[in-house]
This record gives sequence, structure tokens and C-alpha cells, in this order.
Amino acid sequence: MTLLSTAGVFPPTQNAPPLSEPLFRALRDFIYEKTGIYFQDKKHYLLEGRVSKRLHLLGLKSYEEYLQLLKYSSSREQELQFLYDVVTINETFFFRNSSQLEVMEHSLIPEMVAAKGTAGFTSLRIWSAACSTGEEPYSLALVYLEKLKPRFPHLKLEIVGTDISSSVLSRARRGIYSEYSVRNTPKEYLEKYFEKHEGHFRIREDVKEQVSFQHLNLYDRGGMHAMKSFDIVLCCNVMIYFDTPSRIQVVADLHKNLRIGGYLFLGYSEVLHGISSAFRVINFPKTVGYKKE
Repeated sequence: MTLLSTAGVFPPTQNAPPLSEPLFRALRDFIYEKTGIYFQDKKHYLLEGRVSKRLHLLGLKSYEEYLQLLKYSSSREQELQFLYDVVTINETFFFRNSSQLEVMEHSLIPEMVAAKGTAGFTSLRIWSAACSTGEEPYSLALVYLEKLKPRFPHLKLEIVGTDISSSVLSRARRGIYSEYSVRNTPKEYLEKYFEKHEGHFRIREDVKEQVSFQHLNLYDRGGMHAMKSFDIVLCCNVMIYFDTPSRIQVVADLHKNLRIGGYLFLGYSEVLHGISSAFRVINFPKTVGYKKE
């Protein structure tokens, strides 16, 4: 998931009132309190342009009215979901982090299966945090079905995808994707596990069955506490949009969510330097993992 990108940013809706500096700070603080996402001062125009769409749709006359709705209205929980949608941009595609998938296929998962020490049933849990429309967890499912299951027939891989946005999770559950989303998908996967129809690609039901999706705000301590005993956590392209205190909180929770010997993977531009010393850095070909010991 990519948050707060300036790509596709539109000016405030015509006739919408300007977002004053005090109201910008109040709205920014509210979003930060709920999500840990922090809008810097230079993002004033970005936030104004996005939220003005909701003012227009709701027929509100000011940002102050909108803030009051978010705080006190009986429909505030529903509106929060719309707010999360307009302040986040979900940009992902299949096999986006191919180096991480290769490490899991060739190194980590075989090592974890061997470490279980039995010839019988083996279960591993992988969590795709901030999974957006599902391309990342479904990519894992494809690798499992095509490469890992034939090699380890007794392996059960439980894949969980979570996101703060209910609307993108609905799209993930439908499993219908554009040509753009599958552009990096190897041809053999595309031909075997997708059905093409009117320019779109529908992922097969046996792939969908490998992934469960849940609504989760990574900044929600209670929700994070419930995410337990994972062997691998993927949390890519999210941390860069939190401020330092938010990163420290989320990474500490992710550490608790992992089993001993489990791995955390971040986006290529994200590091834990100055955020957490609880992990051991492991260098893999073309990627880095953080191991809980």
C-alpha cells in the first residue's frame, strides 16, 4: 500500500471552503490519533483536495462540520472508512516484491519446514499487513500452490491479508484485476491461475481459498494484539508514511506478532535503524529480512 502520494491529486472541489490552518491541524491530529498517519505541513493542499470530495458528497458547508461529524455523529464509524479511503492510495501489483517471494520459496519456508522436525503435518502462518487489494497475499498463494505444495505435500500455509480500508478488502475478496495489476505475473501463473474476461483477470477460486482477509488498523493496539504467532510478516511501503513514534509503536507490535525465529520484511526503502533493535538483520540476495530471536 502506498499512502499520501501526490500522484492523481486534484485541487479542492469547486465551491468548497478553504481549509484553514487551524482546521488543517485539527483534522491532521484527528487522522494521526486514529491511524498514526501524519500529514506534514507541506501536505496541507493534499489533505484539503482529498477531504473536499467528502464535503461535496455529504453536502457539508465547512471542514469544521465534517470534523464534528467524524467525532460525534451516529454515522462516524462509517464515515471513518470513507476518510481512510480518501487519504490513502492503494498501489500494488502481483509479484511486486519478487526478491522477497524468492527468498521465502527457496530459503525461509524450506528451512522453517525442516525446523519443525517432523515428517507429518506442518503449518506456517504468513501475514500481509496493509495488503490493499490483495495482490501480495495472492502472489504468496500462487507460489505456494505452484512451487511449495508439490515439494512439501504436508505443508499447510495460512495466509492472512489485512488493511485499514474495507473497500479495498472487498475488491481483494472479489479477486478481479486489471492488466496493470498482473503485468509482472509470470506467464505460467497467468495462464494457469487466472481467467481472462473482457480485459480483466479473475483469479481462480482455489487460489482465493488460500487467503483470508481481515479489516485491521495497524495503529489499533487491541487489533494488533489479536494478530499472534506468525512465522513471516510482510509490511511493505507503510512505515515511511508514519512519524517516528508511530513507527516505534507499530514495529514493537509486529515484533510481538511474530514467533521466535520469525521474519519481518519491509519495503525496499524502509529500514528499522533508529526504530527498533529487537530484530537481527539478515541479508538475503536483493533483499533484507528482520529476524526475531
